[in-house]
Amino acid sequence: MHAYFISGLGADQQMFCRTQLPAGYTICHLPWLRPERTEDFASYARRLAAGIDQSTPFILVGLSLGGMMAIEMNHFLKPTYTILISSVTNKRALPFWFKLASITGIYKIVPDYFYHHRNFITAWLLGAQSKEDKALLSKVMLEADPVFVKWAIPRILSWDNHFIPEKLKHIHGTKDVILPYRPNKRTLPVQDGTHFMVFNRAAAVNKLLAAILANTAGPYSR
Repeated sequence: MHAYFISGLGADQQMFCRTQLPAGYTICHLPWLRPERTEDFASYARRLAAGIDQSTPFILVGLSLGGMMAIEMNHFLKPTYTILISSVTNKRALPFWFKLASITGIYKIVPDYFYHHRNFITAWLLGAQSKEDKALLSKVMLEADPVFVKWAIPRILSWDNHFIPEKLKHIHGTKDVILPYRPNKRTLPVQDGTHFMVFNRAAAVNKLLAAILANTAGPYSR
């Protein structure tokens, strides 16, 4: 079964370099597309979904912004399962500073340099702690498409989803600063995990992915 992975804001498949799935699942990456100037979130999700083979069963795995995109795709796709990592299901789960940024529009005056070069603030927010973490973060931020980042930020802030897929699980770190952990019946915690845990706590994330997929209904369940 194909598992389509969608990365976070401005990031690419490098974030999943330590991700492993059980036998029977093949990881396929959906790279971000350059958005059209006035494209909305729903329209973008449909364009991105063109990379998914719907002729056979598949699952969606979304990291951060990729999780939001995976939920958006559930409006018109029928994945066997959807798994969010370090993400949210609706705007109510966003912390107050996201809402403040939306109301004040302060994000519009943040220099582009901030989004494309690692500094102590971005490292702290994302939970990049070791030299390896910081090296990957620097590389990912430097290679991020500035057009995509500028397009995505206001759409993240205004995303007003009210739909929760029936077959959904959520893996989240208990020490995530950007998107604080909020326990509920769908969420599986990674103790002390940060927003960077898909890389620096990959073993814990992989274990939870395997547990979720082991209970997934369908021909590949175990």
